[in-house]
Amino acid sequence: MNSLTMPEPRPSLLIDLKKNRIRIHKHTLHMLGDPDYIQFLVNPQNLSIVVRCSVKNDYLSHHVRWNLISGKQCCDFYSYFLLKSLRDVNYSWEENRSYRLYGQLHRREGLAMFSMAESVDIDEIERSEKETS
Repeated sequence: MNSLTMPEPRPSLLIDLKKNRIRIHKHTLHMLGDPDYIQFLVNPQNLSIVVRCSVKNDYLSHHVRWNLISGKQCCDFYSYFLLKSLRDVNYSWEENRSYRLYGQLHRREGLAMFSMAESVDIDEIERSEKETS
């Protein structure tokens, strides 16, 4: 057995305040067990977002349309009100910006937890890369 094993990829998602979308990477959905429905939970006290497996009859659940993402790397969910709430909770996020979040998988509970305080400003990274090119 090789002593250099690759670390398991971390769950990730993108908060895109420009397009009012949450982009969940397909590998994150696979880590959660390929759910047909997910739910977004927000804890304003510790600035966290939880993505958890859900069921069809939960009115807060969002349907994962696997047939639409079969050839893609991610799944998009659009919600102006959810993203406005996230922006209101996390004052450091700026409008019209995109933020990547890496999380921790809690397999037994069927959820992934993300810290908004540890988000990475994607637009800032792209701007820095262009300036150094």
